[in-house]
Amino acid sequence: MSEDSVRVEVDRRGVATVNLNRPDKSNAMSPAMITLLGEQLASLEADGRVRVIALRAAGRHFCAGADVSGTAESNAAGHAALTITELCARLDRLAKPVIGVVQGACVGGGVALAACCDIVIAAGDAFFAVSEVRLGFAPAPLMPFFVRALGTRAARRYVLTGERMSATEALRIGFVHRVEAREGLDAALAAVADDLLLGAPSGIADAKALIAEADGAPITDAILQALEARFEQAHASAEAKEGIASFREKRCPSWYPAP
Repeated sequence: MSEDSVRVEVDRRGVATVNLNRPDKSNAMSPAMITLLGEQLASLEADGRVRVIALRAAGRHFCAGADVSGTAESNAAGHAALTITELCARLDRLAKPVIGVVQGACVGGGVALAACCDIVIAAGDAFFAVSEVRLGFAPAPLMPFFVRALGTRAARRYVLTGERMSATEALRIGFVHRVEAREGLDAALAAVADDLLLGAPSGIADAKALIAEADGAPITDAILQALEARFEQAHASAEAKEGIASFREKRCPSWYPAP
């Protein structure tokens, strides 16, 4: 398996950039690439230096989905195979915030990757397509990620038709959060990463977990009481005390790395 199919860099502020790196294949994901990407995400999750993860791609396109060319590289010995569904679940469940930066084509499994990022920035020329039905099958294992991120009504349209969705339309329905010219992607990513770095690491991890728990769940008195207890515990933490103090003193919190 080529280690070059996924490249990772971590800057001095703790922002890790994960680059899909098969530009000659429009970053279509081979089994080996899926496994390597999953391994890299697990490594970054365990790395105490890393605060924010940016998922990007080399070349013209973000990701053309699964490599169905029949020439995909095989997994090397010593690497346990990971499915695209397992990869998306791992990405979705990361405690650290993930920013997806999408340009060009984002198709099939590529849409699932974007759906599992916390924040998505798209180039104006980006387009999204869940086109599996045009290949003769439904994307069953990835459907929960598509429906949650697109919404049921939009999923009924775009999953059933397989048509392209523009960056502008993706912004309108809330699938992406910002649309920028290609030359503005780096600056947009830096701005969003800086906003995330202002958040306390454990506070962000807890917020991500709470959002996942609250998604689609009924709001009962028992749930509200449990959340209140959880809030009181977090509010008494050292990070919360520092965050409140920094706000009152009109300074950056101690966890914010200087530019």
